[in-house]
Amino acid sequence: MPGTIDVAGEIPGQRKLPLRAARVSGLLGMEISQDEQRTYLQRLGFAAEATGEDLEVDVPPDRHYDVTREVDLIEEVARVHGIDEHLPTTLPATGGAIGGLSREQRLRRRAEDALRDHGFDQAVGWSFTDPGEAGRLRIPADDPRANPVLLANPLSEEQSAMRTTLLGSLLDIASRNVARGTPSVALFESARVYLQDSPTGRKPLEVSGKRPVDTLAGNFAGDQPAPFSEPHRFAGIAVGSLAPRSWRGGGEAGDFFAVKGVLEALAAQLGVELEFAPAEQPFLHPGRSAAVSIAGGPGGWLGEVHPLVCRTWDLDAAVAFELDAAPLIAAATLGDESYEDVTTFPAVYQDLAVVVPAAAPASEVRAAVLAGGGELLHAAEVFDLYEGEQVGEDRKSLALNLEFRAPDRTLTDEEVAGRREAIKAKLGEIGGMLRE
Repeated sequence: MPGTIDVAGEIPGQRKLPLRAARVSGLLGMEISQDEQRTYLQRLGFAAEATGEDLEVDVPPDRHYDVTREVDLIEEVARVHGIDEHLPTTLPATGGAIGGLSREQRLRRRAEDALRDHGFDQAVGWSFTDPGEAGRLRIPADDPRANPVLLANPLSEEQSAMRTTLLGSLLDIASRNVARGTPSVALFESARVYLQDSPTGRKPLEVSGKRPVDTLAGNFAGDQPAPFSEPHRFAGIAVGSLAPRSWRGGGEAGDFFAVKGVLEALAAQLGVELEFAPAEQPFLHPGRSAAVSIAGGPGGWLGEVHPLVCRTWDLDAAVAFELDAAPLIAAATLGDESYEDVTTFPAVYQDLAVVVPAAAPASEVRAAVLAGGGELLHAAEVFDLYEGEQVGEDRKSLALNLEFRAPDRTLTDEEVAGRREAIKAKLGEIGGMLRE
C-alpha cells in the first residue's frame, strides 16, 4: 500500500522523547514546573504525558527533522516560557561572527550556475503531484517510482502525492510555456524527490552505531532516520533549440548529444567525469537514452522523452536528464587539485582506430586504452564512430586521439610502439582489436 503522511495519526518512524522536568530548570537556570512544561509543549502541537516526575513527549511529523533530542524540547520550552524575561544572565554578543556556506552548498550552487551558463533557466515546481503521474510517464506498477507517498490531508486530489521524479513537473512547465507561444524552452530544477525505499544508510543510530549524515542523499541528522527517502536531484528538460539561430548557424532542435554535452560541461565544472551507457527508462525513447554513472556507481539518466509521453503533455519532442546530487557532489574534486609541472618535452600524438563489439560502451574502450598506455599515455579521447560492412556485423569502429608524454625526456618511436602493443593486448580482453 502507498505510504501516507498523516498529521493527525502515527507515521512510520514517529519519534518519542523523554523530558526530565528537573533537568529543564537546571540547564536554563530558571524554575519551570512540570505542568508549565507540559502546557507549553501542548501549545506547540506536541503530545506530552507525565510519567512520574518526567514527561514523555510525542514529536509531531512536521517537527521530525528539527526536534531529535531532549535538548531540542528544552529549547522549545524555554522559548515559550520567555528567555528575555526570565533568563538570569546575558547572552554573549555575536556581532563578530562570520557566516559562510559549506563545501556541499558551494558545489551545489556551482552546479546550478553551470546549468544557467549553458542556457537552462531554473524552475521551481510543486513537490506535490497527482497519483496518476506515474501512469502518464509510462512507469510500470512494479517500479518504486510508481508507488508515491500519499498525503492524508492534501490541498487537492491533483496534489495528493509527493513526486518521485522531477520530470513530471518540468514537463508541466515546458508544456505551459509552449502552449503560450514560446518556441524553445530549456529548464532545470534543483530539488528533492520523495521515495518509499529505505536505503541501508538510513538505519537508526542504535542499530548501525553511527549513521552517516548526507543531506543530499536524504540522510538527515538525528537519532532516527526520516520515514521516507528524500534525495536531492538536478533535472532538466530542453524543448526546441538550445542556441539562437544566426548567420553562423544554430537554431537546430536540441537532441540527445546536445544535452549530453551540457552534462559533461556541468561535470567538468565540478572536476567529475561522467560515464554513459545505453539503458532504457519507461519514459524515454528506446535507443536514444543512457544511464549516467558517477565514480563507478549509478548517477541518473539522460535521453529523449518517449513520443507517447510527449503527446500526453502536448509537446512535439523533448530531451531530459536527472542526476542524483549526492554522488555528483561526493565525486567533485574541486579544491583537491594538485600541482603538475609543465614539461618542455614535446608530446607524441597518434590516432588509433579500434574494432569492438557493438554493445561495448565507449567508456569501457577508453578505459582499456588508458590501462594499456600506462603512465606514458597522458590522454585518450574518442572522436569518431563508424558502423558498416567493413567492420562486420555487430561490430563498430571507434577512433581515439592519443597523447603520449613523459615529464623528463622526449619519447622515442620504440617506446610509443611498445605502449601500442600493450594497448592491443588490453583491447583483446574486451573483445576488441586494432583496425589496421
